[in-house]
Amino acid sequence: MSLFQRSVFKDESLLFPEYVPSIIPHRDNHMRMLEAYFQSVVERAGRASQNVLLHGPVGSGKTMLAKKLGAVLEKRALLYGNRVKLFHVNCRIDRTLQAVLVKCLHHLGHSYPSRGFSFEELIQTFIDELKNSRVHMIVAFDEVDSLVSSDSSSLYTITRLREISEDTQVFSSLLISKTLDYLRMVDLSTLSSVQWNVISLDPYSEGQLQDILTSRSEAFNEGCLSDESLKLAADIASVYGDARYALDLLYRAGKMADVADSQLVLPEHVRQAKAFLPPQLRKEELAYLDKTQRLLLVALSNLLKKSDSAYATMGEVEKSYAALCENLGIVANHHTSIWNDINELARKGIVQTQLSNKGVRGRTTLIGLTIVSASQLIDELEKGLIADVRG
Repeated sequence: MSLFQRSVFKDESLLFPEYVPSIIPHRDNHMRMLEAYFQSVVERAGRASQNVLLHGPVGSGKTMLAKKLGAVLEKRALLYGNRVKLFHVNCRIDRTLQAVLVKCLHHLGHSYPSRGFSFEELIQTFIDELKNSRVHMIVAFDEVDSLVSSDSSSLYTITRLREISEDTQVFSSLLISKTLDYLRMVDLSTLSSVQWNVISLDPYSEGQLQDILTSRSEAFNEGCLSDESLKLAADIASVYGDARYALDLLYRAGKMADVADSQLVLPEHVRQAKAFLPPQLRKEELAYLDKTQRLLLVALSNLLKKSDSAYATMGEVEKSYAALCENLGIVANHHTSIWNDINELARKGIVQTQLSNKGVRGRTTLIGLTIVSASQLIDELEKGLIADVRG
């Protein structure tokens, strides 16, 4: 039974990193390229071998593509009467090739001891077990740079494994990394043995992140996720181009809504969730802001806290700031000075600005908070940080 009377979630597992969707938005071409590279293995598993280098920044879909690829290739290989298995390992956890191969053997059902045998014996046992099982294994070495930095010769061994099994090909590799910088750590003979089948992933754009979040919106009960909240999560994550970050942000925002007993995930819940994820607002940064900048933040926070919108217009902020100044009995600055202060706050990363789409009273500047919630910012500013405004 749920702790909350009515959760905003229908199936929150759709937002988890382990979830592999049936369709991966904006990665269709990359998926087809991976399938094309490994098609020869699917059709002629015992005679073909392949090595592919897949790289891209954090949250660009590398691991998800690898897992999706495994399911596709295993099913397709059966149509040709072949057994192909993709086994995914994280080289930050298994930092030696010996540990990886032992884990592969365990995956095949072979209880190989982790100690007591030489590395050459381990390799031969691995090859023999694949032959006996009539399996062609594709090992996806995720974060392979950790493996290479621990032992630069490991890459050479990976690329030469196909030569150890001359009569029957049983091994292929998918090398996954954020960059290809690890190739600088290996010698020329290793580089010459690498098949340069390279697939590069770019960071996701804001629009692409919106599409990804929309594709996972079934994690929420109908009507519980506002478009403004979804767009704000994509906007925040677009700084990094990181889908994993965007999904985590939306998941945490849903939890914030549940805790607040809200039946709708609002932009303020997204901002609250952002406060728990890096980078976080350093409170000492607020102490270095001048009087006007602090008042502008209070004015903006008041607007966003009361609104279901992710952003306020420049005109709304100016009006809220003027009312705040009048209430405090101080003279408000003019538009040019306010514009400069808003730009300075944006430069410091405390607020985010963007041009509105056409139709919002022409084109105007929209201002939002993407690093902290409005309520949290007001609380911090009211802890004496604006105590000097009447002075």
